[in-house]
Amino acid sequence: MGERSAFEFKIYAEEGSGVLTSGCHRDAIEILEVTGGSIKIEVGTESSMASEGDYIYIPERLAFRAEAVEGDASVRSLSFNSVLVTEHMEKFDSELFYMFCVQSRNRMSVFRQGHPIYETVAYAMTEAYDEYAAKDVCYKLPIRANIYVLISALLRYYCGARNEQERMVYHNVLRLRPALDYIADHCGEKIYIDTLAEMISVSADYFTKMFKESIGKTPIDYINGVRVNKALELLSVTDTPLNDIADKSGFANPNYFHKIFKQYMNTSPLAYRKSIAK
Repeated sequence: MGERSAFEFKIYAEEGSGVLTSGCHRDAIEILEVTGGSIKIEVGTESSMASEGDYIYIPERLAFRAEAVEGDASVRSLSFNSVLVTEHMEKFDSELFYMFCVQSRNRMSVFRQGHPIYETVAYAMTEAYDEYAAKDVCYKLPIRANIYVLISALLRYYCGARNEQERMVYHNVLRLRPALDYIADHCGEKIYIDTLAEMISVSADYFTKMFKESIGKTPIDYINGVRVNKALELLSVTDTPLNDIADKSGFANPNYFHKIFKQYMNTSPLAYRKSIAK
């Protein structure tokens, strides 16, 4: 469990053309609502289109960008410190939350009309917005309550062990946790599959098989994704030179960095940085 931060939650709104909002949260989760027009939303290496009434889940540690398309658009957002959620969880629930956080970094979560938990997400977000706008006595309490409702709905939908295969995925993600945490903490260094396999006492071949079945990507693809995400963060919030970003992100050389970045993002690191600045 992390230490309680002075930051608990924040609500903001943006409107106009071009890039409406971008950034990278170290210890915060954000849920973005499209309140007008259409946007292209990028979260880490994934991207999607979203329109008025859609909600997008943005995990911590992933760079994100929301850009208006075809004229003006508007968004509003609720972001909150993950410790606000985990400090009140039992061990089993915190394990589910960890598994959800791992999986949510590998897929884009957009909630549209008709999604099984859309109404819950929309209601909780509207209630939180209304409380924040009114700022009545104890207004932070119902905002926290609605954050708990949001997270509960997400965990029940994505992590409910509905069959034997899903229970096996849950078990394996937790078993992989030492390796996943190591990748997150050491993505700027050389990472060997043999080293990761030793952490959970299995062979390299079995580790690769279990990883692909549980995470949905090969270890190499996952590691490259983590490194690209690190590069996206540095491109978004720093003016670090590109060669240094390649090194800090764990790529062997600048040319390989450019190749993998373009493979994941369909644009060059320099073009991405320019688009953020613009």
